[in-house]
Amino acid sequence: MKKIDKAEPKFFKKFIQKNRPVNWEGTNDIRADLRKYILESEQNFQCAYCESAISPDSSYSHIDHFKRKHFYPELTFDHNNLLVSCNNTDHCALHKDSQVKSKDIYNNIINPVFEEPTMFFEYYTNGKLHSKNAKAKFTEEIFNLNHPALKQQRNNVAWAVIGYRETLELEEVIEEIHEFESFIRYIW
Repeated sequence: MKKIDKAEPKFFKKFIQKNRPVNWEGTNDIRADLRKYILESEQNFQCAYCESAISPDSSYSHIDHFKRKHFYPELTFDHNNLLVSCNNTDHCALHKDSQVKSKDIYNNIINPVFEEPTMFFEYYTNGKLHSKNAKAKFTEEIFNLNHPALKQQRNNVAWAVIGYRETLELEEVIEEIHEFESFIRYIW
């Protein structure tokens, strides 16, 4: 999980002001444009939670309401509450949504828009994410960030980073691998 710097796009702000929508029905075009904008401009084509690569044309991702619409309807169109997540049911947003049963739980989850997630986690080269405190541990569990598939992917990235160390600079490695940016920065 990495820090997400949000910048609401003018097209979305204009759409909200003009249409004053109450739900996402009939907003497929704006939703697709917003998803693409968030992926490209804010998340560098990576899942907001696990940082795995997401294709801009992928149907394997969705706009996630960090704080679910069910609990926070007033945040349905709040740009700071909208992140793009992979569609994996074993981890990330879909896993979070299956775990969160009340709105007070959100106080115990790291919000990558308002908090610096890298201050809460450490990584091992075997791909394991280590939580530094109770809030980090709870976040890890809610998003299942130590799912075996994610650990294996990060482990593979660690070996790639080791191979690139002799020939590339850090930013070049991040660009070349194009996923798990926080993990790469940590192990570099």
